[in-house]
Amino acid sequence: MKRLCIAVLVAVFAIAQGYMQTTDTKNDNSILNPLKKLPKPKKQDVILFNFNWMTMLNAPKGAGDSLWISPFSRGFDVALMYDIPLGRSPISFATGVNFTFQNFFTNQIVRDSAGGNSFYFDNIDPMINRDNPATKRDWNKAKIANAIIELPIEFRFRLKPHKRNTFKFAVGFKIGYVIDTWQKYNGPNYLAGEDLNTNLRQVTFEVPAVNRLSYGVYGRIGYSRFNAFVGYTISTFFLDKPEFGGRTGNAFTVGFNFSPF
Repeated sequence: MKRLCIAVLVAVFAIAQGYMQTTDTKNDNSILNPLKKLPKPKKQDVILFNFNWMTMLNAPKGAGDSLWISPFSRGFDVALMYDIPLGRSPISFATGVNFTFQNFFTNQIVRDSAGGNSFYFDNIDPMINRDNPATKRDWNKAKIANAIIELPIEFRFRLKPHKRNTFKFAVGFKIGYVIDTWQKYNGPNYLAGEDLNTNLRQVTFEVPAVNRLSYGVYGRIGYSRFNAFVGYTISTFFLDKPEFGGRTGNAFTVGFNFSPF
């Protein structure tokens, strides 16, 4: 009888132990299997195109007036990005190279004098109406432009990372270098000794006092291949010169983003 009781207890213990192991295995599978079954995220938004509307906050002063920036100022960005999904989560990290082109349409031309040690703005209107201020000749185009190469770093969130058509947003930071600057003018020929009633098309490179270092923050939000874009350049557009009265300009951008791949 004693042996029988011992055998029964051993059997009950063995059954209970086996049940507990089975239960633990089921519980583990119930937790792990859904993660294992999640689809692998797609690498997306490899090529990005931004079509931007631009303005300049804290615009510098020239000839006593703030630099006027046209509401039709615009820019364009193209980025080549490497998308790195973080496991099977909806979050990914991306970096790459970005090319930015900015066009600020304005009513002044940046000048330098004294061997590049003094900077000022020439208002276009007095130059093209110097013979008679009441004439009010107008110009066709005047802009300050630059081209920037940048390193963007961003974090992305996709609601369904394994699908192309899903809600998404991204926030990032980029730092770059202004590789070229130029001013373009098209209008009455204001040059000394020239007829104001003739036309002048003029492009001058190396705009004086432009800050070569560029860095700022940005964000995107949208669905599938289409996004809204906003960006702010923390670095100033112009160098901090006494002639600018402490106002050196910060680019602010709102635009439309398209990512075909």
